Amino acid sequence: MPTSDEKLEALLSDLHELSGYLHGRGDKTLALSHQFEANAKKDASNREFDLNQARMLDYQHNLWHEVGNLVDKLLKQYRS
Repeated sequence: MPTSDEKLEALLSDLHELSGYLHGRGDKTLALSHQFEANAKKDASNREFDLNQARMLDYQHNLWHEVGNLVDKLLKQYRS
C-alpha cells in the first residue's frame, strides 16, 4: 500500500503531465488561430469566418494557458 508521501508524489507527477498537456493545447490552438488569420488575408471569400475562428481560437489559447498556469501554481506550492 502506497504511503501518503508516495500518493502525493504520484499526484504531483500527474499534475505535471496535465500542465504540459494544457500548455501544449494552448500552443497548438494559437498556431491554428494564426493559420486562420493568414487564410483570412489570402482568401477574401471566407474572411469573416476565418477571422471569427481566429478570435475564438485565440480566446481558447488564453484559457488553456490560464488553466495550465493554475496547475503550475499548485505544483510550485506543493513541490517546495
